Amino acid sequence: MKKLFTILLVLFALKSYSQSYYKNLFDKKHYNTSIGNSNSHDQFEFAWGVPAHMEALMLMYEKTKDTTYANTLIKCIGNTIDRRDDLRDQIPGLFKIYDYRGTSGAAWSHNHYNIKMDSGAAYSHFVHSANILYPMAKFAAMVKKDLTIQNLKYNSSGRYAGQKYIAIANDLVQKVKETLEYHKGQWQTKYNPNSSSIPNDSIGYYKERDSISAYGPPIKYKGVIAPFNMQSAMGRVYVHMYRATEDSVYFKKFNQIANFIKLNTSVDSNLGSYKWIYWNHFYLRDDVSHAGLTVSFPYECFKYNMKNSANDSLYTSLDMERYVKTFTKDIYRGPLSIHDAVNYDGLKWDIKYSKVNNIPTDNDTKYDGYISYMWLYLSSQYDKKIYQIIADLQAAKNYYDHIQVEGSSLTLALLANFENFIVPVNTEHLYGEASDWRGVAKGNFSGGTDEEFVLIRNFDGMMGTMKPYNKGFLPATNSRLCGDITYNWKGLAAGDFFDDNKSEILALSDHTDFNKNGFYIYKIENNQIVEHSKLTGFGADSKWVGAAAGNFISGGKDDFIAVRNYNKEVRVYKFNGAAVELVYFNQLNLPANSKIKAVAAGNLDDDPKDEIVLLVDADDHMQNGVYVYDIDDNGVMTLIDKSIGFGADSYWSGLAVGNLDGVGADEIIAQRNFDGDHKIFQLKKLNGIQFLDNIGLESFPVSQVHNSVMCFGNFDPESQNDELVTLREDGGIVMFSAAKVIKKTSNTNKKSDPCQDELPAELFSLLKSSFILKEKSETIASAQRGK
Repeated sequence: MKKLFTILLVLFALKSYSQSYYKNLFDKKHYNTSIGNSNSHDQFEFAWGVPAHMEALMLMYEKTKDTTYANTLIKCIGNTIDRRDDLRDQIPGLFKIYDYRGTSGAAWSHNHYNIKMDSGAAYSHFVHSANILYPMAKFAAMVKKDLTIQNLKYNSSGRYAGQKYIAIANDLVQKVKETLEYHKGQWQTKYNPNSSSIPNDSIGYYKERDSISAYGPPIKYKGVIAPFNMQSAMGRVYVHMYRATEDSVYFKKFNQIANFIKLNTSVDSNLGSYKWIYWNHFYLRDDVSHAGLTVSFPYECFKYNMKNSANDSLYTSLDMERYVKTFTKDIYRGPLSIHDAVNYDGLKWDIKYSKVNNIPTDNDTKYDGYISYMWLYLSSQYDKKIYQIIADLQAAKNYYDHIQVEGSSLTLALLANFENFIVPVNTEHLYGEASDWRGVAKGNFSGGTDEEFVLIRNFDGMMGTMKPYNKGFLPATNSRLCGDITYNWKGLAAGDFFDDNKSEILALSDHTDFNKNGFYIYKIENNQIVEHSKLTGFGADSKWVGAAAGNFISGGKDDFIAVRNYNKEVRVYKFNGAAVELVYFNQLNLPANSKIKAVAAGNLDDDPKDEIVLLVDADDHMQNGVYVYDIDDNGVMTLIDKSIGFGADSYWSGLAVGNLDGVGADEIIAQRNFDGDHKIFQLKKLNGIQFLDNIGLESFPVSQVHNSVMCFGNFDPESQNDELVTLREDGGIVMFSAAKVIKKTSNTNKKSDPCQDELPAELFSLLKSSFILKEKSETIASAQRGK
């Protein structure tokens, strides 16, 4: 029994060994333990900054169930309540705050947004109260609906010291009620002209306070109906108060707010998206930042399946689709380019070239907003492309140099919550659209221990080597020009071809002159890329696809394959000394009208030798897809399995093989131009039979990844996972980390199990056997269910 208990503990540890990339970054910034400015004496800190941090902590607790986040959240909430206008005098040195009416109530008043900024009597903006209340109400609802966490105890200091979560939740419900009561006089209801199908279904909204006697509020828009993003902010509070209490008062109010927002939202028939403006007081566009808050309330209603009074869904999947299209088809213009607001093209941001309306950003012309992280909520519904659009923007130097990304805990929390397989971490967007990248391959070029990558572009034949540095890249060696656009470069491979513990480079040319058509071998000497030899003389009709290096022929050195669509050939080569020697050429049994689109190689079954992967476009969907081959020491290829059934319009493009999950054998990423999807495959075994399993996908907009060239490599020396480098059609270079990262230990190498060195051999063997049995049983069960 003791041994079983030990095993269970170890199993738990192993399960949690893989960590979210953005969770790691969130914690590295110490946001998991930071109380932010929740202990500030400045009430304006509680308008936006403190609530955003509390929302971030709430998201991280919701995602991980790690009480570190919950306890920091509780501390922040307690500090925030302690500094409420009517309670803050309980803190030594602080005094109650009275608003312009002479009232000290359940709010956080300040004069920052007064007609004369930071001057005059205090005023409590209901939207700031809503921001503060939202994480409180959501935490209360979460606790009340989850019996497993109700008896957890908060053992730190502050207002809730020593209390159980359920007691804290009950108190938070009361505190939220008090603040809602404070703003009660600002709430208005009216007849809903769209309510013919639902009798007595009125609209509701908040207004700014108006004059009392001769002494009015010190704000500009007295008595005005507040903007839609502010209505949404309070709508979110009512959703979670209803979830926490099931009180019909809150049900009615979030329905009335929804009715008001729907009344002021219309459909763009051309885009299939929703459109709206900032408010009804006068025309003002809803910029991308405020609009993100506007859509967050419909998202919450949809996520938690809130109903209307007829018991129909208040927001449907069609509503979510239209909100998503507001971002993907209206705001988003293309890679690193967006419109500034909903249904508005007067301001266009070009992040790649740091321009606004084609004018370079400077002190007078700059981004006057930001791509609101709130849109990331929609990435969990209907279209996950939103995640990679926003992550791409925020990873670009011309964006994060202007606007804080890692300085926002809520941004990182949302990126952590909705990440899937890969996330962009290093970028370089200085190269132009005419680059026409043709190849990228991993290798060791500068003589160090870390992997780097080599790339080549067809524009001018520039070949260079790079390595990650901070959020960008640095040259690993000097670059060179290999031959102009007439060489029609078709790919790169890199490996230790000469058995000298360094990587050499092979570039493949599809030149129309057969004397220049073929292989060019380069090596690194004194930090220079120098041509070593070449093997040319291939016909102009070769139609080369690409090349890949790997351990194909036993002997210790790397070999390479070159693939061409002429006769559907895969040619296998090895190096005899430094001379290229043909081992065998395989003519594949593929349809005559099919095209091999890409080639890659890697260790897919964790044996000593590498396998070959091809992407095939074919009119027959039963021939269209991903093919995996084994290769023997004679260079003869044997089909292991293929994943087919993809449409004739797939237009496969990018392909890479590497250790994405950081454990065991490699995975395959295959990108197609039809929809921008990056499909992920693993070679698995069941009852001794190997099969290719499509385990998931990462969604991108087509324009962001069209005709991408890619490779895997272990470019981050601290990671057990391989990283994915992609060369884009717009000239950009983007490196992705696995979303689930396994950190290397001192005894870990890439092909070893990351946990083996941490455990006694007997226990590791037992655990591994348990995992294998579990995996087999799950695979069999899945097969029986027809999955």
